[in-house]
Amino acid sequence: MPDSATLLSYAPQALILVAAVAAGFVNAIAGGGTFFTYPAFILGGVPPALASASNNVGLWLGNGMAALAYRRELYAMRRHLLFLSVVTVIGSGLGASMILWVGNAGFSRLLPPLVLFATLLFTYAERVREWVVRKAEQSHAGEPRPGGSLRAALGLGVVTVYGGFFGGGVNLMVMASLSLMGYKNVQYSNAIKNFLAVMIIASVFVVFLIQGGIAWPQTIVCAFGAITGGFIGGSVAKRMPVAWLRGVVIAVGVVLTVAYTWLYWIKPFLA
Repeated sequence: MPDSATLLSYAPQALILVAAVAAGFVNAIAGGGTFFTYPAFILGGVPPALASASNNVGLWLGNGMAALAYRRELYAMRRHLLFLSVVTVIGSGLGASMILWVGNAGFSRLLPPLVLFATLLFTYAERVREWVVRKAEQSHAGEPRPGGSLRAALGLGVVTVYGGFFGGGVNLMVMASLSLMGYKNVQYSNAIKNFLAVMIIASVFVVFLIQGGIAWPQTIVCAFGAITGGFIGGSVAKRMPVAWLRGVVIAVGVVLTVAYTWLYWIKPFLA
């Protein structure tokens, strides 16, 4: 029988597994799963910058499965994917490189505003969607060209830099960018959004694999938990009160904002 020290050595992985199951569950219904997995990586002893990249890679399979489910829509939009992919890879690769540039100390100091921004974005997601729809309707723009435009590249580029750097709420931001670019079919936009989410994480993965490495034990545990939680969430999605679940995610975001502010801003100032 394992002794207590051996059992405790598995505690960080167990924490990440439970958090990843919760993340996969809420992502399948309301979104916001990174609020659960990222702090689990931190509590598991992974440095903040490395935790951001490893967390994204750990949740990759969930996005990959979602993209696969939209394969017909992606085939219909295949002429658009090259431009969007190039912009996404460049932007998210730059964002991932910025993580390495600021380092763990710099990334830690940026955590409070990053988590606060993601929490506010999640809280006011419906209002953001409504505003974007109104702006898209007022623009009277035609269907976007497969080759894209400079304006589209700049807008999506900024979003994907953020996605490569932190990523909380990036799916909503990508959907907003696509709407402003003229993509009006929701199914096509969802397909492209899921595809670009995979591209963002793939870029982060490559950058960290080459320059910084990935926390593989924790990442593999996260991936397994996220798939399990996503399967459970998908099976009960129609019976779950989405508003209640969104409230839980927002509450977690608020708690994390306060905790990170104390840990990385106030506590060092008082020391």
